[in-house]
Amino acid sequence: MTFDDIEIDLERYELRRGGEVVSVEPKIFDLIRFLAENANRLITKDELIQEIWDGRIVSDAALSTAIKSARRAMGETDVRESRIKTVRGRGFRMNLPDQDVLPDENTDQTKTAPEASESEFVDPTFVVLEPHGYVAADRADEIRRYFSRAVARVPFISVVAPIVAKRLKDDTPSELARILGSGFAFDVGGRSEGNQARLDCLLFETSGGRTIWAYETPAFAPENGLGDSLLDIATRLSPQLVRAVHDALSIDGNDPRALTMRGLGTMALRGWNRLAFEDAEATLARALSFDDNLSHAHAGISLVLALGQQAGLSNPDEEQRLRAISHADRAIELDGMSPAVLGLAGCALCDAGQSMRGKSILERALSIDDGNPQAMAALGTQLFREGELDKGIEYLLRAIRFVPQDNTIAVWGSVLALALLRKGDVDGALKEARRAVAADDRTHLSRVALAAIHAARGELDLAKNAWAESRRVTPNLDEVMAAAVIGPKAAAQIASLADG
Repeated sequence: MTFDDIEIDLERYELRRGGEVVSVEPKIFDLIRFLAENANRLITKDELIQEIWDGRIVSDAALSTAIKSARRAMGETDVRESRIKTVRGRGFRMNLPDQDVLPDENTDQTKTAPEASESEFVDPTFVVLEPHGYVAADRADEIRRYFSRAVARVPFISVVAPIVAKRLKDDTPSELARILGSGFAFDVGGRSEGNQARLDCLLFETSGGRTIWAYETPAFAPENGLGDSLLDIATRLSPQLVRAVHDALSIDGNDPRALTMRGLGTMALRGWNRLAFEDAEATLARALSFDDNLSHAHAGISLVLALGQQAGLSNPDEEQRLRAISHADRAIELDGMSPAVLGLAGCALCDAGQSMRGKSILERALSIDDGNPQAMAALGTQLFREGELDKGIEYLLRAIRFVPQDNTIAVWGSVLALALLRKGDVDGALKEARRAVAADDRTHLSRVALAAIHAARGELDLAKNAWAESRRVTPNLDEVMAAAVIGPKAAAQIASLADG
């Protein structure tokens, strides 16, 4: 078989480019041969897997890696000029000369949309390796399933099912990368210390084996179970994984899923401040300009628009409030069964003034995944606003326990502190506010809450200092913005202290 400068020698099992033999793996050779034999015809992923991999389990990441290897073997360095085209959501097609080419069904839709380069973003895989060592081996299934569930809440991460992961326990990182595609592996081991034990964790890249994060739990009594230790690890693991993926994404790329993940990561990793929210909004809006069917992007931008006003991170604007509702509606329409999408959209609806509907959406999210911290915290916040302090505090306390150890803690911790203050637990409020301040050095929310709590305790100098810290973080912070966090009366009192 020949086309352009490519020769596929079926007898010698060789691929030649410009007369020179190209070193290529057998699977990649078969992939190029099959696509060439079916040139100009759409080949579904299932058909390709059945033909080349005999129907075995192959992740999207591994399939995408194989397609990239096929392109490289044919000397193609620019995916936009590649003979192998990705038909998003459907499969692949090899376009060859002198044959009829099937029309692109998306032509009419893309005429008015910005021109996006073909997707380079592949959902990274995540696999929990076989737990080992003291305690870990005895609770292997529990550990595998716990962390698989926890990471499955992160959008665009392909989590390898525990039953599949068990078959990979003896594979090296390079073999994992070959089988699963590029991504991350999580290793958990246990060791004894007298009548106590610890769990050691390691997150590393499957491609190259580079360590991303390592952690050792505090000592615990094995007879009490692993619950608290696993939760401790999970709340730290998620932000480390998000950070690793976020840092690897191209800033200038046009892939809508990569842009969505970058926008959502910006909110979690850069803190809840005006600049981060503006960046997140712009990134998510760019993602939607390429693909309006991304539920996570709609949900994320709805939260940025609505919460930005509610928390004093943007100026009150009726048009922005209506946009937030519209994006939340679209997110729910696209994926009304995703707890992550429902948690973000439900929170946005509450912040945008549709509290009754927002609460029902948040309750739906928790009925699907009762460990969703975003939904817990948002529901607790709305109950606090409505005066149901005990129930609101209960939800907020649960959320703080499950929330990833990133900048999000500063927001929900601030709300919890204010709820405790309103209930009269001033000491508890001070403790939570200090914890929230320590969680994020770039947000004024927790510092304004701390100022209000110090003022309530009669510690006026400390209140004045906390307000000054708030202004350091957000120089244009004024009484109106503070009122969005602590209410007009408390804001006026703190502002007067500063003036004094």
